[in-house]
Amino acid sequence: MTSPPAQPRATQRLRPGQAEALSRWATALRDGSRTELVVVPVGYGKTVIGVGSFEVAAGVVGADTCLYLTPTDVLRSQVYGGVERALGVVGSSRPIRKILAENATAGRIRGSGANFIVASYQQVAAAPAIYANLCKDRRVHLVCDEAHHLSESGSWAAALAQLPVASRLFLSATPVRLDREAIANVRYLPADEGGVVIDPLLHVSMRQAWKEGAILKHLTMQMKDYAVELRNSEGEVYEFTASEMAELPDFDQRCVRQQLRWNEDYVAPLVREFATTLQTKIAAAKGQHQGLVFAATTEHANHLYRLFGRWHSSLRCVVVHSAEISDSENANRLTDFHAGRYDVLIQVKKASEGFDAPTVSVLLKLDAVFSREPVIQQLGRGLRFNHRLPASQNLLNVFIGRDPRLGSIIEHLEREMPPASIQQRAGNDVEYESDHDLDDLDPQPDEAERDLPEILDVTEAGDAYLDHTGRFLEGQQLTMFGVASPKPTSDSPRAAPVQVVDLAAEMQEAVEYCKAWTNRAAKERARKMGRGENHHAALNLAYGRATGRKGSLSTAAEYRARGDWMKRRYLELLK
Repeated sequence: MTSPPAQPRATQRLRPGQAEALSRWATALRDGSRTELVVVPVGYGKTVIGVGSFEVAAGVVGADTCLYLTPTDVLRSQVYGGVERALGVVGSSRPIRKILAENATAGRIRGSGANFIVASYQQVAAAPAIYANLCKDRRVHLVCDEAHHLSESGSWAAALAQLPVASRLFLSATPVRLDREAIANVRYLPADEGGVVIDPLLHVSMRQAWKEGAILKHLTMQMKDYAVELRNSEGEVYEFTASEMAELPDFDQRCVRQQLRWNEDYVAPLVREFATTLQTKIAAAKGQHQGLVFAATTEHANHLYRLFGRWHSSLRCVVVHSAEISDSENANRLTDFHAGRYDVLIQVKKASEGFDAPTVSVLLKLDAVFSREPVIQQLGRGLRFNHRLPASQNLLNVFIGRDPRLGSIIEHLEREMPPASIQQRAGNDVEYESDHDLDDLDPQPDEAERDLPEILDVTEAGDAYLDHTGRFLEGQQLTMFGVASPKPTSDSPRAAPVQVVDLAAEMQEAVEYCKAWTNRAAKERARKMGRGENHHAALNLAYGRATGRKGSLSTAAEYRARGDWMKRRYLELLK
């Protein structure tokens, strides 16, 4: 028997995209559709849409039970704890009896009269008969969160196919899988460039979320370039910048990237910028800012933990990964991080879906992941809006080394590219020529016997910025998606902060800067002109003639000025 329509009452708390999704869902059900996909960015409130879709399905197709599925236990607990709030946002007065499903005690669902069951895909795949019987006895509306996990050939999708449900709503922030396989039971349309492209019921863009406000932080991405001196497997020594790495053979690229992540001359500037930014934010708003580090491997995470302890011991750091750390210990460390007992979380594949930490406002990316969709997911770990801070302080700072593979990500952040198409073969199998990370590939047979290239020297070579509008320029901070960053506001004038300048550190940094660029320029000059003269002396003499400055240097400004001149000379010699 169909219950009276119980459409969600309009409230001001429903975001425009949420209201539109529920309205389109109701229309789709009335038009005969029983399966749809809604795509919204991280932090937009998928749970509200999922819970609201049950309210709509109850009114239109007579659904009396909601089965809400997630890919992880963390997400399962979050959804379970968020049902009441979601009902309030939707404006529903429907009585809800919710329960966390347990396969070992499946009878409790029936005995308790629960009409809102939260489970994981793993639970359904392990015991599909339990949930199939539930669907036979009830008119079940199925909500599939993070639906990109449901590949057509996967066991989870096969288990869900056994459930005779009344309606299904799929939810995802990134509906294109890394392997480019199709999502089961989702609609695809022919793409202009060939293949097929996903066709969701509604796609709320990140641009729209930024314009609505109080959903996502603004974003600044600082990409640090490096000059690298490399001896290749044949013994030849040559120099290049990290942004030019695509010109190297694949084997050399892979080896260089692996070595750079462990090279302190490469890591130290990124860690320095990350730590300085985080410490500044913590000083401005204590307890409202934390940092997140993406490491490549478990040993790499441990290595970074030691470096932070050596270089920035005032930051409270913790490591989580799945090597020698138990699941319970990882869970305890994550709990302590969320409780604010740590400033920095260094992790390997632990800050994934369900990692909800609005206080994360500084990211350091040192892993090997550079494909568009997973990188957008990584950025999402720090993009959630922190409602305890004003909009002007909701800014995510991302630090990363320059790499040609950043191109597709920069392009997406500039223009928010549409979902990529996939190519279907005969039999509806799906394949895609994916841009797998080169340094993750196993050595080819002809490479295994070769000597490994060796990095001889790494030096900073400038920064590039990508900010809120998405235009990408060297050395400038801009804005992404055309949404301007809000200007800081204050109800009362703030007292001027006490300024303490560490002159010794300032001088040391300037001396190192000058020395590094002088050495680079001298090496490049020797490479071009031969080693028959003192190239350091020749450069110093040329500097004196060009600037009129002679004698020893005595201030940080003088050292930095000479370093700037040497840097320009080095770049001229490269041409």
